[in-house]
Amino acid sequence: MAGLGAADDVMKSSDVDSTDSIFADGLGEELLSAMECPVCMEYMAPPIFLCENGHSICDQCRPQLSECPTCRRPFLPNTRNVALESIASRVQYPCRNEGCFEIRPLELVAQHQSACPRRPFPCPMAQGSHCTWKGPLSLIKKHVMDSHGRYVRIGAESTSVLNDVSDTPGYSLVIFAFDQVFLQKSRMQDSKFYSAVQYIGPKEHASGYRYEFQLSTAKGHQKIVVGNLVYSICEDLRQVNLHGNCVRLDHDVIKRYMYEDKLPYKLRLYRIEEDVL
Repeated sequence: MAGLGAADDVMKSSDVDSTDSIFADGLGEELLSAMECPVCMEYMAPPIFLCENGHSICDQCRPQLSECPTCRRPFLPNTRNVALESIASRVQYPCRNEGCFEIRPLELVAQHQSACPRRPFPCPMAQGSHCTWKGPLSLIKKHVMDSHGRYVRIGAESTSVLNDVSDTPGYSLVIFAFDQVFLQKSRMQDSKFYSAVQYIGPKEHASGYRYEFQLSTAKGHQKIVVGNLVYSICEDLRQVNLHGNCVRLDHDVIKRYMYEDKLPYKLRLYRIEEDVL
C-alpha cells in the first residue's frame, strides 16, 4: 500500500488546517508509522521524496538508493511529498527513548533525543577497546566495572601513571565521582601533551564541574598544576584541544616530571561551588 504520497486520492497540503496542530497521540500509531523513513526508520523531515507509487523516503537515504525500497520502482526526480511535509510540521512526536514520555514538534524532538537522559549511551571506553555496548546512564558503572575495571578510578581525587607517553596515541580513564560519570582522555600529539575531562550525562550538567591536573617531581620539589572546565561528552574533543580548553603542555615541560617514559600525575575533580585547595 502506498504511503501518504503524490497519487490523486491522497491528502493535499491545502487539506491541512494550517492553524491546528496535529497531535500524534490523537491520530495514533498509523500516522507515526507513515512518518517513518522505511530505510533508517527515523521520522522524516522536509524535504521528503517520492517514488512512482507514492512511497516516501527521507533526504538522507534518498541519495544512497537507486530504487524505492518498498516497491522497487524508480524515484520521481526532484518530486517532493508536499502533503506529508505539511503534516510533518504539525505532528507532535514522542521521544523514542525507553521510559521517556516527552512529546515535541519535529524540529525539537531530535534535539531532545540527543540530550535525553534516558537515551542509550555508548561505552565510554568504546574508542580504545572497540566495545560495542550501549545502555542507559544508570547501567554504565556496572558495565565499565565489569568489562573495563583496570581503567576505572573511584572518587574525586586519584593518582595514575601514563606509560610510554612519547608514543601514546590515546589513553582513557573512567572516573566515578559525586555519583556522576566522567571520562579523562590524554594523548601526545605534535610534541604536545593534551588531557581533558568530559562529563557523561545531560549536557547542561557538565558546566557544574572543574578539574585540576597535577604533575610533581619524585621528591616533590617541583610541581605544576593546570585547571580547566569539565566539558560534555557531546563536545568535540578535537575542538576542545585545539582551543586550549584542556591541559596542554609541551613535551619539554612534562619530561621533567617523567620517570623512564612514565608520567605519574594526580587528578582532582570538584564542583564549581567548592573552593579550590
